[in-house]
Amino acid sequence: MMKQSTQFSNRKQTGLTIVELLVAMAIQFILLAGMVYVYTNSKVMFTVNEQLSRVQENGRYATDALLYDIRMAGYAGCRSIKEIIPNIIANSPPVFASLSDSLIVYEDGAGWTNPTTLIRVAGSDVITLQSSRGSGVSLTGNMAADNANIQIASNPDGLDANDLILISDCSNADLFRATGVSNGTPVTITHAQSTNTSNRLAKAYQDDAQIMSFDAHTYFIAIGANGEPGLYQHSFSSNTATLLAEGIENMQLLLAEDTSGDQEPDIYVTASLATAAVIADPSTGTPATPAVIGTDWEAIIGVRVGLLMRSEIGVASEPRSYSFNGVEANPSNDTRVRKAFWSYAAMRNKIN
Repeated sequence: MMKQSTQFSNRKQTGLTIVELLVAMAIQFILLAGMVYVYTNSKVMFTVNEQLSRVQENGRYATDALLYDIRMAGYAGCRSIKEIIPNIIANSPPVFASLSDSLIVYEDGAGWTNPTTLIRVAGSDVITLQSSRGSGVSLTGNMAADNANIQIASNPDGLDANDLILISDCSNADLFRATGVSNGTPVTITHAQSTNTSNRLAKAYQDDAQIMSFDAHTYFIAIGANGEPGLYQHSFSSNTATLLAEGIENMQLLLAEDTSGDQEPDIYVTASLATAAVIADPSTGTPATPAVIGTDWEAIIGVRVGLLMRSEIGVASEPRSYSFNGVEANPSNDTRVRKAFWSYAAMRNKIN
């Protein structure tokens, strides 16, 4: 009886057949392939979402910076540059003779001199926006003479030597370069002839005058050191260019023209058309060739800004055609994702 029991037990432990093993392996391969498929697709979706998020973030940041400067163009404290033209004594000052100079658009970069070593992207517009900046600080001392050093209680805007500074009391304004800015209280700002054509201001300003920093920001698309295009902001005062956002391939600017006088945009035109329309010969109606863009833009009240963004890497399943401002935006036929950001900003100093 014991021998039969042992033989029965051995027969129960004979193992898997080849067919059963092959079936098990096939099931395992199917499960593994499913896991790889799910992981691969999840990784692709994560990369796509990450790239789209970066495009959205860069687009919003760049747009906000541009729109802020457009809204503030021509700002000079209590009155705009249209109402009060500053007496300019600063060495190497920006061109700011009228309000039109506070907004200068160079269509396709025509007429613009690049102050940097960066290579501008062809086909993109350039815009320069000039205004005073900061909260404004009132004078506290040394108000007896027009050539006296300027004293203020504090320096919240971080004014420094060689900065462009605007002083205004709503009746007069002067634009000068600071020769030096002291620390402590009060803060003393010197404006010697070494950084200005004269050390004399238009008048001896009193405690109703305000001190504000002044700058001209130029926005343009250029290729960075990594070979990627981006939006750069050049500061005239410091002569430095800062990368605001990468992945911006193109910038197109349309000027909002108020033809009815109701302070609302009626038509949008390019810079060259706006300039030609203003400086056309009234006797013949023939537009002159614009030597300087921005000669007289009394009818221009704002700017429509278009930025073409692209992802850092190719994430689309196949190349896609994309149109921006009526032109093919993917001539290289790559697989990057692209998105256009169009926004509008009114010049606050041109509307009531």
